Amino acid sequence: MIPLAALQQRYASLLPYLLLPLLAWQLDELPPRLLPAAGALLGVALWLHFYRQYRHVADTPTTTSQAAAQGYCECFGEAAALDGPPLVTPFGGMRCVWYQAERRPNGRQQRPQRSERLCSDDSFRLLDRRGEIIVQPAGASIEARHQRSWHDGDDVLSERWIAIGDPLYALGELRSLGGQPDRQAFRDDLQLTLNEWKQDPAQLLRRFDQNGDGTLSSEEWEHARQTAHGEVGRNHRALAAIPLSHHLQRPADRRPFIISWRSPQDTAGALRRLAWSHAACALLATLWLARGG
Repeated sequence: MIPLAALQQRYASLLPYLLLPLLAWQLDELPPRLLPAAGALLGVALWLHFYRQYRHVADTPTTTSQAAAQGYCECFGEAAALDGPPLVTPFGGMRCVWYQAERRPNGRQQRPQRSERLCSDDSFRLLDRRGEIIVQPAGASIEARHQRSWHDGDDVLSERWIAIGDPLYALGELRSLGGQPDRQAFRDDLQLTLNEWKQDPAQLLRRFDQNGDGTLSSEEWEHARQTAHGEVGRNHRALAAIPLSHHLQRPADRRPFIISWRSPQDTAGALRRLAWSHAACALLATLWLARGG
């Protein structure tokens, strides 16, 4: 899981730029151009990262569960839990559909203590006016609406979570399971079955070489095709009995997988502002570099 915190924590990526002048003042032994060059490179890299996310959010049309097409898409609705035991945050016991929690030492202990991080990867539902989509959050950048932190003895506990009923935006790869397969899927599965049978010629001959001459005649091959046709048909009828469900998950390629409580327009606007903030910081660092560091 790669959690993306609330909007204020998104802008925490700008904090390193504020540290550069302080480091330049305290570390006189560093080459004068090193820190501004590092700031410029960091700004360009983060501008490209967030601008890429912004373009994906802005350029991908919002779809509904009923009209959802296979592939990369975005959806907007509200969060709901799947059937089963309720999910709660581990420290505060808040009812939710997703959480990320951390226990870390407050720094007062004499002995170093390890931090503990917990994150749920359980699937949950995105409900819209037309139906539902199952969201599989593993690998997503997540912006949660709720977050809090508090002290517990020598530890600092923090949690953020998506609550039931929260607005829910999701951008990722959509896959549909169950339902009646189409004709192209039938043809593809028929060809796949025949290709699998061809990988074992001895078994293929034992099943369909009726005259035992060691080869398959055209009639025998047609019999094999009809047998494969029947097997694929039975499998597809079983699939048709399974209710159709849509699943949104991490794309197989490197396109962004984003979950947020903000609307598509607000999510795009936040990413755009963040991208250009990094571009402005990169420009300032370049001007600093041009002046000799």
